[in-house]
Amino acid sequence: MNQLIPITEYVTYMLYSYLVGYVVLQFVPSSNKPRIQVSKQSLLLSVLGIIVLTFLPVLQVISFFSPEGPFSLTAYSILTEFQVGIAWLYGSFFAIFLWMVIYVESSKYLQALFLLVMIGFVGYASHSSTLTLWPGLISHSIHFLTITIWVGVLLHVGWLARKVENWHSFLRWFTPLSIILFFIITISGILLMFFVVAPRDYANSWVLPYGQMLLLKHLSIIPVLVFAFINGFLSRKTNQSSDFNARKWVQVETVILMIIFFITGVLGTLPPPHQVNATLLQEGAAFWVEYLIGYEVVAPFTVQFTPELQGLLLLVIALMFLAMVVISFYKKLTPWIALGFGAIFIIAAYLGIMMSIIVR
Repeated sequence: MNQLIPITEYVTYMLYSYLVGYVVLQFVPSSNKPRIQVSKQSLLLSVLGIIVLTFLPVLQVISFFSPEGPFSLTAYSILTEFQVGIAWLYGSFFAIFLWMVIYVESSKYLQALFLLVMIGFVGYASHSSTLTLWPGLISHSIHFLTITIWVGVLLHVGWLARKVENWHSFLRWFTPLSIILFFIITISGILLMFFVVAPRDYANSWVLPYGQMLLLKHLSIIPVLVFAFINGFLSRKTNQSSDFNARKWVQVETVILMIIFFITGVLGTLPPPHQVNATLLQEGAAFWVEYLIGYEVVAPFTVQFTPELQGLLLLVIALMFLAMVVISFYKKLTPWIALGFGAIFIIAAYLGIMMSIIVR
């Protein structure tokens, strides 16, 4: 089941994004967005999918404690005493309400209300909330809400819009909104990271699997910003061109955001390094880190950044491929080639950083 959790977390994030994007776009006049067709059946299935998939982490906890007593009593205890169980139970109640209001095509305000409550329970079940209830709940809920708004709107506009119409009108409100969302995501994300990793231990955590995923997540954000800049600003000058397809560039941006979602799902299954040395002793270092640096990591340790020629060359190559993303836009190449450049940037930047560190 441990292998399934990252996948179910990823699918859950996408389902939430699909629903949030749908609800947000209902508040936007038709003249300020592309024409989008969403089936009621897909919305209803998304709500049911959230109920089913969010139960798997609960089932994992139940299975862990079930040898200590009858399964039914263990399940009842988890659902009524553990935050992950309480969050699923009440979140599912409101998901059923959301399913009903979507089914009868009720008020968009009710849909937004029930969806916000469900996201609140996502925050309540988060690791940060178990450490400090209200700061963790609020930070995680805001972070989750803002990222699902960003991804959800792009998901509908990039993949479900029939034609690229009203593009200027769409960009006039979405570009400033995405800038605001990015700053909120950044601030809330930093706060959430500090719940898990102390600022002084951020680089030290790179030797652990959790720190590795965190580093990859942060590196993946950089090409997202480049594609967001292209879609939000550069595309305004060329979107009238017959050979420019804005939808394709939005699709590429959502693909990288999907990768970040998957990395986030993996992070949720890894032991958080509250104390990096203690976590190293309990879980061990990431095996590929020891392979890259060429020796075993033992506690206590400190990660130091010492640039060498090989690492610096890789970082320069990474920046070159990042620049090629923008160049590919001006050269009117297919955006999927630009996606490849963005992926190479992530790989080269990651290797450049890992080859520029020494663990003492």
